[in-house]
Amino acid sequence: GVTCSLNQHSTICFSHIHLHVISQDFDSPCLKNKKHWNSFTTDYFMPSHDVIRMLETDGKVTVKEGASELLKLNLRCHVCHREIPTIPALKEHIKSHFSK
Repeated sequence: GVTCSLNQHSTICFSHIHLHVISQDFDSPCLKNKKHWNSFTTDYFMPSHDVIRMLETDGKVTVKEGASELLKLNLRCHVCHREIPTIPALKEHIKSHFSK
């Protein structure tokens, strides 16, 4: 089976918190650009347990300074961390890590 993660995006522009449940094979036609990829595969995507802890402790979610810079990073495979130049090449590469 494919593993999933439960996380939130690090952003201060959302007035509400929403949870993402996303398969780790990232096999989706909706994932089309570097910014979108990096929003799910870098520390920009905050673990839900961290968000819950912040809410319980501080009553708010604090986003790390510079979190938005993570969206500009080069494309990397989230499994082996190899740098891949394009989204289509990255999606093809990721298939090698997951057998269907």
